[in-house]
Amino acid sequence: MNNKNILLPADLKPVNSLEEYKSRGGLKGLEKARSLSPRQIIDEIKKAGLRGRGGAGFPAAIKWTTTFEDPCPTKYVVCNGSEGEPGTYKDRYLLQKNPYQLLEGMLIAGRVVDAPNAVIGLKEKFKREIKRVEEAIAEMEQAGVAPEGYFEIVRGPDSYLFGEEKGLLEVIDGRGAMPRVYPPFVLGIRSTPTIDGYNPTIVNNVETLSHVAHILANGAEWFRSFGTEDTPGTMIFTLCGDVKKAGMYELPLGTTLNQLIYDIGGGPANSHPVRAVFSGVANRVMTEEIFDTPMGFGTLRQAGGGLGSAGMIVYDGSMSMLKVAIMFSDFLAKESCGQCVPCHTGCRNITEHLRKFADGRGSLDVLDDIRAECGRVTSQVRCYLPAEESILIPSILEKFPEEFNGRAAGNGNAREPVLPLIDHFEEETRQFTYAPPKKDL
Repeated sequence: MNNKNILLPADLKPVNSLEEYKSRGGLKGLEKARSLSPRQIIDEIKKAGLRGRGGAGFPAAIKWTTTFEDPCPTKYVVCNGSEGEPGTYKDRYLLQKNPYQLLEGMLIAGRVVDAPNAVIGLKEKFKREIKRVEEAIAEMEQAGVAPEGYFEIVRGPDSYLFGEEKGLLEVIDGRGAMPRVYPPFVLGIRSTPTIDGYNPTIVNNVETLSHVAHILANGAEWFRSFGTEDTPGTMIFTLCGDVKKAGMYELPLGTTLNQLIYDIGGGPANSHPVRAVFSGVANRVMTEEIFDTPMGFGTLRQAGGGLGSAGMIVYDGSMSMLKVAIMFSDFLAKESCGQCVPCHTGCRNITEHLRKFADGRGSLDVLDDIRAECGRVTSQVRCYLPAEESILIPSILEKFPEEFNGRAAGNGNAREPVLPLIDHFEEETRQFTYAPPKKDL
């Protein structure tokens, strides 16, 4: 199974200058876009079938059309580069390798909505990526590709909800990462006298906007020649956990988990077979019966899993799924912003109920309490975080019932999981470094 690199350099060596980027075909998409009307650009994105690579897989053309057609005279473009979900590192890796295609994609999006400037949201701690983007912006301004001051980098907190697009916009506007009720295309950023004090905004992640540059340069049919009807193109997969060859791999959609884990990742790192795969914390756990499903947003969802942002966390048979459930539930509970009671209280309650099994205090009544709480945490909330809890945790209970059977719960010899919040990837050793978890609530 071979990689198909569109976004990542074929040799994986960084593109170190604007001139080098141009020599590889860069800026042709922007040149083409400047010969088209905004509506024609949107039509090309629609024909390509580009779906957002940040996790939800929402069609990019619908977001762009809604913002473009809004009567508000001032609109913006925002890149979500916050990347805080467990198991993913692809956006940072992409910025390290080639930030120019992101900036080109943002200029194209900016042309569609006539944005006066464009904003890139990155976590303050992403020092390496911020430096690369700043240098690329300076080159583009000096070359006259982008107006001086057009791009702005906003540095945000080390918060999972900084990556929730409404929370991201709050940070850009100088507040905390506290998601709003209204979506960006209704209430975006920047205080003005228009439309409730905000301007509609296109928000896409790094990978999505980077694809835009190549779609405009090569055409929608070219993009659709990769991937599937449901999810065209390529996607960068972060593969971590119990595999021999961890790393980032750009692959055509339609690749299966078996191909990713065994053909590309070299199979399990130890003698135990692969037991479970988690695509971050927003989807159901995936087990071997769907490992041969062609990966796409629709196909994996129909099979009972999910693609998410393609951060695949692999666990073998030596890992306790009870402990994994506690770890992920605890992560979501700690990352709740606290605005919504069903989320703030519910996620904590679920975590504490799960811990009863680890402490030998679990029972069928506790399982009923967990399921009931999972049914409540999705009500009257501002973001998707509690829905993630309500999807992920019941799926673990369903797939691994033997680990939730009272005092015999779990496996006494099982390994303790480490929360895979990726801080760094060492290419030579193919090793990920994980950030320390937040303190207990």
